[in-house]
Amino acid sequence: MRSRRVRVGQARGSHLPVLMKLLSMTTGPVLELGCGYNSTPVMHWACFPTSRRLLTMESNPDFFEFANAYIADFHEVRCVPTWDSVSVDVSEPWSLALVDHSPETARAPLASRLAHAEYVIVHDTQRQRDGRTPRFPEFKYEWKYMQPRVHTSVLSNVHDLKGFTIP
Repeated sequence: MRSRRVRVGQARGSHLPVLMKLLSMTTGPVLELGCGYNSTPVMHWACFPTSRRLLTMESNPDFFEFANAYIADFHEVRCVPTWDSVSVDVSEPWSLALVDHSPETARAPLASRLAHAEYVIVHDTQRQRDGRTPRFPEFKYEWKYMQPRVHTSVLSNVHDLKGFTIP
């Protein structure tokens, strides 16, 4: 096995408070677009007790290899060549979807294809390097977690997010 340099920092995992809360509030199938050293283990173990369906999709070969360690009866891991609409089918009725794949600029278009999901979490929704802030006009409700410098958005067309909070 080749040696990899793991990037760590405060921004990594800043979406976990939102993810953990919504995992505990929902019971249906879960989708992870772009695995991570923080989100994949948390999602796997949150889904484990009830064998809740979890699908992780990844395009980066190193992350795909990492995610394969979590394959189980309830947890499927798929490699996608690209994040375009041909490569990624997100049409299932998801209770929760996490959009955290690379590049960051591809997240908003893919999140828009999840307007049917109960909740969608999009990581890194602060102003991007190109100066733009991601927008999600397909969603009726949006709430943004801005405590850490790396923002996380919660989107829904099902649930009004007016009273949503992270203590």
